[in-house]
Amino acid sequence: MSEPHQSSPSHAAFAAELLSRAEITREQWRTPGPERVRLAPDSLAAIHRIQQDNAVALHRIVERLGQWPGRSTVGQDACQAAVSIAVHCDHDPAFQQKLLRLLQTAVTAGEATRAQLAHLHDRCLVNARQPQLYGTQHWYRADGQLQPHPIADLAQLDTRRAGAGLPPYAEQARHLRERHGPLGSLSIAATAEPIPLSERHAA
Repeated sequence: MSEPHQSSPSHAAFAAELLSRAEITREQWRTPGPERVRLAPDSLAAIHRIQQDNAVALHRIVERLGQWPGRSTVGQDACQAAVSIAVHCDHDPAFQQKLLRLLQTAVTAGEATRAQLAHLHDRCLVNARQPQLYGTQHWYRADGQLQPHPIADLAQLDTRRAGAGLPPYAEQARHLRERHGPLGSLSIAATAEPIPLSERHAA
C-alpha cells in the first residue's frame, strides 16, 4: 500500500537542513565494508566530525520542536534523514536513547514508520551490548566476513521483521552480500573489532 499524500512540511527550514546533512554524508554511510577498512585515519576522523556535527544539529532541531521531526513537521524524506543521523549518533548513547524514545512516540502518532524505529532500536541495543531484535545491524570483520551483531530469538526474527515492515532476513542478507562482500553465518562469534554497517533504511 502506498503512503498517503503528504502536505508541505510545517518546518521547511529544518527539513532542508536534515536533507542537506543526509545528502553530504550519504556516500559515507553507504561505503562498502572493504573500502572502509582501507580508509586513512584522517578520512575516518573527518567522518566522525561530520557525524558529531549532525548530532549537534539534530539535538537542536528536536529541542526546538519538542518532538521527533516527523512526516507532518519536516516531510517523509527529512524524517528518514533524521533517522539516518540518529543511527550514527553512536558517540552519544544517552542522546541516541532519547531519540529512540522520541521516535517511538512519533511512530505511535503516525509520524514515522515501524521500520525506521526498528533500525534505531537495533542500533541502541547493539551499542548497549545487547542482542538486536530485527537483524538490521551488521559488522565487517577484519577477516573479510560480514555478519550481523547477535540477534535475540532467531526463530522469530522474520516474524518481528514482518511486523516492522521489513523484508525477510535472507532477502536483506543477499543485498548486503552483494554490496559489502561475503556474508558470515548467523552463528559465527565476534572475534575482531567491528566496522558497523546498517541495513538500508525503509522510508
